[in-house]
Amino acid sequence: MSNGSNEEWLDANRALRMDANESIFPESRRQLHLDRYEFAAKYCTGKIVLDAACGTGYGSAILAKSAKHVTGIDIDEMTIEYARSKYGSDNTTFNVGCVELTEIQSDSIDVVVSFETVEHTLCPNSHMIEISRVLSPSGVAVLSVPNRWGLSDHHFWDFDVRMLQRILKGRFGRVDYYYNNSSNDNNRKKGIGPLNLEEADDAECLVAVCSDVNADHTGAHGYQSVLHEIYDGVFERHQEFLRLQSELKSDAHGFTRSIKKMIKRVIAR
Repeated sequence: MSNGSNEEWLDANRALRMDANESIFPESRRQLHLDRYEFAAKYCTGKIVLDAACGTGYGSAILAKSAKHVTGIDIDEMTIEYARSKYGSDNTTFNVGCVELTEIQSDSIDVVVSFETVEHTLCPNSHMIEISRVLSPSGVAVLSVPNRWGLSDHHFWDFDVRMLQRILKGRFGRVDYYYNNSSNDNNRKKGIGPLNLEEADDAECLVAVCSDVNADHTGAHGYQSVLHEIYDGVFERHQEFLRLQSELKSDAHGFTRSIKKMIKRVIAR
């Protein structure tokens, strides 16, 4: 992409894709994302790093300042094209791929960074399985999730600290939790700091630093194409569900007609 087409693409996709270095996004939102990548960079000095769901690549570029090498993966081809065009470097590469099933060698990654990712997946445990598979025995995973934001057009899971603890349990011998807040509003402390689990519901986002990995080698790489097929249609189906749900609230008869139409379309496939 050229600079002009980069800007046009980013503006057209700003609901799901962001570049925290671009001023078209609110300052508080940009800083929230930059803070967590700067936090993760402390674990990456001289390391082989995977940025799982790297998005537009701005965070991978932050990690690459201290890392030996950073690989960023994202399921969206145009997003990877943007990342390569703007943030590719000698020690930073970007590839199209599913975070749940990568082509990365087992035990080969020193640090996995995966921010605001798992709530977008169809199966959170599958993402954790892959993280634990690719991490080296002494590796570290730095993860983040939005905290109690509710479901949305793009979030299939509504995380809180209890759900995050549940998917990490048994995979890591040690997990340290942090808050990640964009402001001091609502009794929150701006920035990133150690999380008091008794006050976890007040955090805007949650960050987990995970170590002492319990390696998992159950990945079946033959399912890569299956995962891509699932993702190709999942957002369309989700949007269709939301439209039908809205119709139910406003017109029960119209909802019934829409259900019949949807069933015909599914059968036709």
